[in-house]
Amino acid sequence: MRHTAFRRLLVAGLAVAAALVAPATAHADTPSNDDFDTATAVTALPFRATQDFGEGTKAADDPTSCYAWIATSAWYDYTASADGFVRALPSGTGQLPFIAVYTGERGALTQVPGACAEWNTGPSVTFPVTAGQTYHIMVFKPYAGAGQVATLDLASVPREPNDDFAAAAEATLPGTFSGDLSRSTSEADEVTASCDASADHSVWYRYTPDRTRSISVERRSTSVAVYRGASRAELSEVDCAASLDTSKRVVFRANQGEQYWIRVAADADGASWYDIRLTTAPALTPNVYLYSGVKSVFDDIQMFPNAGDSLGRPLVSGELKFGDGTSVPLTSNAMLTHRYAADGDYRLEISATTDDGRSGTGSQVVHVETHDVTLTGLSLPAQARAGQTKPVKVSVVNNRYDEKVVVSLRRKGESGYFEEVGRLTQWVPAGARVDFPFAYSYTAADAAAGQAEFEVTANLDGRYDGDSNPADNRLTGTTAVRAS
Repeated sequence: MRHTAFRRLLVAGLAVAAALVAPATAHADTPSNDDFDTATAVTALPFRATQDFGEGTKAADDPTSCYAWIATSAWYDYTASADGFVRALPSGTGQLPFIAVYTGERGALTQVPGACAEWNTGPSVTFPVTAGQTYHIMVFKPYAGAGQVATLDLASVPREPNDDFAAAAEATLPGTFSGDLSRSTSEADEVTASCDASADHSVWYRYTPDRTRSISVERRSTSVAVYRGASRAELSEVDCAASLDTSKRVVFRANQGEQYWIRVAADADGASWYDIRLTTAPALTPNVYLYSGVKSVFDDIQMFPNAGDSLGRPLVSGELKFGDGTSVPLTSNAMLTHRYAADGDYRLEISATTDDGRSGTGSQVVHVETHDVTLTGLSLPAQARAGQTKPVKVSVVNNRYDEKVVVSLRRKGESGYFEEVGRLTQWVPAGARVDFPFAYSYTAADAAAGQAEFEVTANLDGRYDGDSNPADNRLTGTTAVRAS
């Protein structure tokens, strides 16, 4: 039963709330139908009764299966004269009473499935009745006290005209259809939805397309299953969405001239007013999501194929062409990677099909641009004395495009970290080698350590994304240092 855990928590909370908000009015005489054994007999429908439902009491064996706190209860008994449906509707001002319907005898009562109207499901309840069966209707309040007058109406209501498969209503496109699943049943040999076997209050629609197209069925909190077949015996399920799976939209490919059947259903607890809407399903706009940033020949580019379906149906097949003569088949929207061998603009072409049979194509451009310089040399003196200044030469080769290159010379300090002792920026043409000249004065600290350890790094000036291949942008070296 849905919401059961929430309702149990609500019962406990209301027990506390009842003690806090109960009116201080003194009890009047309890009503004659205060107890199960003295229930008011309902001999005919429609029936109406007005009373103060706050004046009653609660019996120790009053059932609590409706998951609401009971402070007072009043009882009505109705023996059905024919099969059908009965609606119990409270009306009045203020907080309306709750309603639960049972069959059986005192101490062994069984709640009629779905026949519970309380905080989350009220105010009315509609329940099926069988000729000759007696139904015990409990009207109750979560707190006691006089002055809680309300009216209870009981009336027969017709079942939905399209309750049976043979009476399926004609569906048009586009079309919006509504009804009340609490006034529906399931036939003895009725098919059940593969995605929601407990949905046993159903109505039927039939649809015959005048041309082939994909159809979307929009719904709220109901199970919807679509079947293909010329007759009831030939039904084959095409698509299905469970009542609790609110994110899924039913979509199916309807072929011209074929017969389709739409079953809208809910279980007893969820059977209530419903709305569905039939529209032509939107076309797919397949695409590939790429992370932002410059792509280079050193990158395994992450690609996320997408069917581009506003209804959210999954991609199940397709192909992705990378624009360099290679491609991969698609079976899902799982991430894949691709590395290009050369710079350029590549046209990504994607074809995608969703699980409902819709297909589409899309394309986009991937720009590959590689910026790469390499540190090819670090020239240091083999040895030096404290107080000497000696040259340091760093060589940079540019492998791609003209670049402004920043070279930083760092010396490892006593802390163990490299600290910058020089920086040069020079223009390095594509394909050229340029030397960056530095000079370093060796110190007493270097002599005490016995050496000076250096690190040089190269970066591209003005490029937020940096060098495409930073692995070759660092060199280290050591000079032995002695005292003067």
